[in-house]
Amino acid sequence: MKKIYNEIAKMDFPARKIAKEQQARILERAMERIDGQCAIPARRRPRFRWKFAAAAVALCGLCAGGVAAAGYFLSPAQVADQMEQTELSTLFAGPDAVEVQQTQQGGNYTVTLLGLTSGGNVTGYWSSDWGAGAPPADRSYAVVAVAHTDGTPMAALDDEKSEVSLDNSMVSPLLAAPDCPIFEYNIFTMNGARYDIVEDGVRYILVETDSVEAFADKDPQLAVVLGQSGLPALTGNYEQDPATGAITPRAEEGCVSLLFDLPIDPSRADPERAQELRDQWLNGGETAPQEAPPEQQGAEDPLSVLSGMTPAQVRAEGVLQSSGTVSISDGIYGEGWYYGEGGFVAPILFEEGVEQEQVASYTSEGEVELLTHHADGTLTVEVWQLPAE
Repeated sequence: MKKIYNEIAKMDFPARKIAKEQQARILERAMERIDGQCAIPARRRPRFRWKFAAAAVALCGLCAGGVAAAGYFLSPAQVADQMEQTELSTLFAGPDAVEVQQTQQGGNYTVTLLGLTSGGNVTGYWSSDWGAGAPPADRSYAVVAVAHTDGTPMAALDDEKSEVSLDNSMVSPLLAAPDCPIFEYNIFTMNGARYDIVEDGVRYILVETDSVEAFADKDPQLAVVLGQSGLPALTGNYEQDPATGAITPRAEEGCVSLLFDLPIDPSRADPERAQELRDQWLNGGETAPQEAPPEQQGAEDPLSVLSGMTPAQVRAEGVLQSSGTVSISDGIYGEGWYYGEGGFVAPILFEEGVEQEQVASYTSEGEVELLTHHADGTLTVEVWQLPAE
């Protein structure tokens, strides 16, 4: 657990500020199912599922004693069959399925995007986003194969020394558009799940998410990282041009980072459905704020005002609600400053021995949190209330 939290603490957060509610939601989506395991249907052999790149093991599979002949892999439908996902196998054999067969190499690995399809929620995955309602009928599925380039077989799933595992690899859709930053659009926020098997020395990885097809006009791509997991695998191994949205791999030391195009016809994009999903993923189901009518466009948005304020301005215009100073300590999230009811600040935010202060977060209700890092290593946390309008 601590290892996972420490990885999140190392993340490269976006340079632009985001509201406290949205930041909390994104991180919550990445962490909420770390310990979760889905119920195992009685008709299937025991297996576990991970969600949001956090749990430990996926589907149980057997590794035979050799790699399959060069150029040969199971088809996506066959992979689904091996996972005992009959309905998914039917989807991969249906008219909406796309056979891809894109292959890239990195390090000692050959990675092939075998195919993708879309359809109903046929795997039994469930998200709290859906509440008591029916699961969406537009899930997206993709299958990749990972093999050693030198022909040696990939390790079995239960091999603790496996060089590719759920703990050190990541497969996630990304959208190469300027309004779809990596931090906000990935397998964590998109209600994603992953399943692994090893057959004939090849590791097959199935990922599913909410509809990628709805964003077909946003240049959908699939990121594959070997050597790192969690959100840092995406934010640390890929760069995104803020102006064009173009995504470029930049593998960190010890990692392989690959990027595949997802050949989805742009005409299948559904802007209305895409907006519904955006609201669900990033705003908890609430409709995102719309552009103000012309007669109101001169008025300043409260969040824009708050985001541009300095600590000095906050103190001059606000009313202090609480203040406390804490020392660095070790806890459930790793080493850092713990305060209040679940508050945590990672050490990487401040330079050791340097006095620094910053606006840490703000809400639409005008609540602003200030952090002051002292040269002695302590941290003062202040909560100020400013007018929301």
